Amino acid sequence: MATVNVQLTDQMEAFVQSRIELGYYGDAAEVVREGLRLLEERDRDDDEKLEWLRAAAKEGFDELDRGEGIAFESMDEMAAYLDQIALEVSAEVKAKRTAA
Repeated sequence: MATVNVQLTDQMEAFVQSRIELGYYGDAAEVVREGLRLLEERDRDDDEKLEWLRAAAKEGFDELDRGEGIAFESMDEMAAYLDQIALEVSAEVKAKRTAA
């Protein structure tokens, strides 16, 4: 296992120490490893969401090319539709991760 030295801000160091003192972690290395694991997980989620959005965009453009599509009456209606899509993407990514 590689050893890496990092400099933390006073605030970060206090956070690490508080996690150790509360018994969540045994030492600073465990805290850093958990932080890196969470960062990897977030990056995977972002990649999966981007993949989903690219596929959805392609499907949408294909529908438009065929003369199909959705007409919105207002920007609020379109924003609500996009918010719903965002919820669906998050749910699909979470379900995919849970199943894996």
